[in-house]
Amino acid sequence: MSEMSSCIQQNTSGQHSYVGAEQVHALLLRLIMEQSAWQRYHFDSVIPYFNYAYSGSTFVDRMMSITTAFEEAYAEVPYKSIISLLCNCFSAHASTAAELILDRFETRLQDKTNPLYHSNPPTVETYNTILTSWAKSGRRRHVKSAFNVSYSHHPNAPSNLVSHMMNMYNKKPSVLERIRPDFLSFNTAIASLTREQHFRGNSSMNDTYHRTIGKVCFDHLQTMMVLYRQGHHNCAPDLITFSTVMMTLGRGEDRDDESRAMHILDEMLHLCGIDVDKVGEEGNGEGVVLNMAIFKQPRTFSELHEESDYDQINQQGSTQYVYNVIPRNKHFNVALALMAQSRKVSRHTLERARRYVDIMEQLGQYESQKFLDNPPLDEAVPPLDEELPDEGLEVDMSVISTSSSKPDTITYNTLLKIAAKAGEPMVADEIFLEMKKSTEENVKPDRVSFNTLLLAWSSTNRSNSGTRVTELLETMQERANNGDEDVRPDNVSMTTVINTLAKTAKKVRSNPVQAEAIIGRMEDNKDIALRPDVVTYTSLIKCWMESGSLRAASRAVEIIEKLHRRYEDGYLECKPDTLVYNVALNAIAKSKAEEGGAEHAEALLQRMQGRFMAGDKDVAPTAPSFVTVMNAWARSNNRNGGKYAEKLLHKMHELHRSGLDNVAPNAVAYSTCIFAWSKSGQRNAGKRAQNLLKEMERYHNEGMYDMKPNVFIYTNVMEAWIASKQQDSLEKVEAILEHMIEQSKAGDLDSTPSSATFNVVLKALRQSSHPEMHLKAEQVLDCMKRLGVKPNIITYNTFIGVCARTQGNQQTRRRAFSLVLNAFSEMQASGFRPDGYTWPAIWQACQCHLDVNTDLPKINSLFDLTVNSGAFNELLFNNIRGFLPPSYLQKKLNRKDDVNALTVHDLPATWTRNVKLGRVRDQVKKSDAKQ
Repeated sequence: MSEMSSCIQQNTSGQHSYVGAEQVHALLLRLIMEQSAWQRYHFDSVIPYFNYAYSGSTFVDRMMSITTAFEEAYAEVPYKSIISLLCNCFSAHASTAAELILDRFETRLQDKTNPLYHSNPPTVETYNTILTSWAKSGRRRHVKSAFNVSYSHHPNAPSNLVSHMMNMYNKKPSVLERIRPDFLSFNTAIASLTREQHFRGNSSMNDTYHRTIGKVCFDHLQTMMVLYRQGHHNCAPDLITFSTVMMTLGRGEDRDDESRAMHILDEMLHLCGIDVDKVGEEGNGEGVVLNMAIFKQPRTFSELHEESDYDQINQQGSTQYVYNVIPRNKHFNVALALMAQSRKVSRHTLERARRYVDIMEQLGQYESQKFLDNPPLDEAVPPLDEELPDEGLEVDMSVISTSSSKPDTITYNTLLKIAAKAGEPMVADEIFLEMKKSTEENVKPDRVSFNTLLLAWSSTNRSNSGTRVTELLETMQERANNGDEDVRPDNVSMTTVINTLAKTAKKVRSNPVQAEAIIGRMEDNKDIALRPDVVTYTSLIKCWMESGSLRAASRAVEIIEKLHRRYEDGYLECKPDTLVYNVALNAIAKSKAEEGGAEHAEALLQRMQGRFMAGDKDVAPTAPSFVTVMNAWARSNNRNGGKYAEKLLHKMHELHRSGLDNVAPNAVAYSTCIFAWSKSGQRNAGKRAQNLLKEMERYHNEGMYDMKPNVFIYTNVMEAWIASKQQDSLEKVEAILEHMIEQSKAGDLDSTPSSATFNVVLKALRQSSHPEMHLKAEQVLDCMKRLGVKPNIITYNTFIGVCARTQGNQQTRRRAFSLVLNAFSEMQASGFRPDGYTWPAIWQACQCHLDVNTDLPKINSLFDLTVNSGAFNELLFNNIRGFLPPSYLQKKLNRKDDVNALTVHDLPATWTRNVKLGRVRDQVKKSDAKQ
């Protein structure tokens, strides 16, 4: 045994090699079997030797085989000695082996059937040794090997181990008090998680996992507080712990990080004796009242252990917190930033944020009045945005904030952002005024302040928003001209102002000209950030488009050309992109300037395609580009609009097959093309629309799920059949309706017919020559109700129109008119008020189906109802005048002049009280006055 021991000593003192390590490993196993003395194993040199000679799973396998040999040879294995030596290697494989051995040790101790007795069981210090080893190794993942730990709480090794410690302790707190995690345990886990979040450039790391890191740190912090409140003062988190978790949440991306950060901030304030909910409370007026004894407390764990009266401080912990954890400026700013990033910022959020800033100001007053004997951190502390070193545990110190709790410019800018997102521009004005009045050196409105205030006003629908943003922009420019370069307007300022002007351009037609002037003043700036960029010019096109100006289309094209010229002149920020082209296309398509808007839109689209084909990838056309032009053709009143739209659809397929993914045809493109055919009035419109629908269904069945037809598409195909005026149009429309009902019953809810669908079917009936269209219409209405689709006013009006057009013998016409009366009664019972189309349709039915002499009682009753409704418009008056004899109307009007010479404006005011007659009546009055 002495020779084997000497051989081991000689090998481990020589050059590291795999062969030598294998020899040492074999000799060790033999010595262990012989139960040699501990000194003969030379573990203090063997383990470092193995650490260099082996790597990864090989090292772990060798150490586990040695541990197994010990367990077979000895009644009591020196687990902790082996673990301690492994933890001094500071490598991932050594830390993994140490944790595996500890897990085996603990598992044997907790074995229910045959528990191991050991004179030296593991303690929290044993676990902390491994945690420190992980921290110093720079790694956070177990080495993959044939062995695995028996627990899995989190991918991060230190966090996983601490969670395991807590899990075991919670199951048997009295028995396993020896392994209850302490301050060092939790802080090592939190620091490891923070570093993993910071250095997440590793592509193998999962983004979803990284979003949970803040939550796990928060959970560890909460566990520390729970243990502290249970009387375990060595678990109390210090200022560094709170800061580390807070900054981790600040860098996170989980939607609940906001509430976690607020909880931490409230906890810190509560530990200092400040109740956030009562500060500034209405009717209470309570301000911040600090427990002055808190300033005598240490801030960190290290400071606590430097105190000579450490035991006394610990004893006082039940009534006063162990540490001074007054939140600093950075703590507040992180919480406020997360509140500002929330998807939904409410008034309550804004009120809470303002309360935090009030607390910051009051804490700042304590500092100014010299109530704080020792500023929290006199030593230089790295700012939070500096790169973190990837070694040791010093990371905790780098997340401590600066000493002051006073709000700064960042605080107020964040508060402005919260006000903007809450839709409270007036409150934002108040906050901005507070900044301007502040005498603090670190509170001064800058460009971000102004831009955020501009955003607050831009986001509102207030009528004076355009005026307010213009005033702010002028103020920025004036201050910049007087030497304050920090507030000189940049492209963000301009874009925000122009977006605001665009929102009110319909009411203020001069807004586009004003926007042009703003841009013109900034175009020659030398600083790229102060010049208008492509985003600014895109907003300018939107402004022209929203104004409805006749110049909108031509200005859109001119702005595109200007962007190309500026880019060619070296203004790289003006390079046109797909978005600006798409906005310009939309402006042209919506323009009311002249005929040919669709042609101009297609010309610009072709120009866009040409530049893309020439190599300019920034102007690659997308599906919206084509859909916009297709929609322009649909609304152009051009009989070839459907054909041109379908040609564009084929071009989309062609470009997609060539590899341009963003132009892939989808349901919107097909729907727009079908809509174009429905508006074309061509004889083949129905057939073309039907073919496009079949294409969609085929593509969808082949797995292209964005090609799924829906109720709107089916309804537009019906419209196309009606527009084509074919003899079988009604038959085609009914076939589509039956198909939709079948699809709906099979579970396709997107194909469920709507009230608009049934209205179109009734429209097809009205335009057909069906001999019993009134009975057919009744069937459609019954089907509609049976499927649970509620009729609307258009349904009833169209139904009455169908019945009015019914032809046949007297019995048929009488039946049709009875259906009209039934529909009218049902409509009123459903709460619908007859509109400008209802009464003309009813009187058209009277004209077609009633006899003035024999049906006079019915006519009198309907006439009285019509008069009482106050719904006489031009169409209704003409219908009645064409049906009733002049003498009837003269009697009702109590006048003898020719009723055919009268207009609706000559009727009694009570007859037309619910009708907007508009300027015609005014013009008649003026004409009468002139005469």
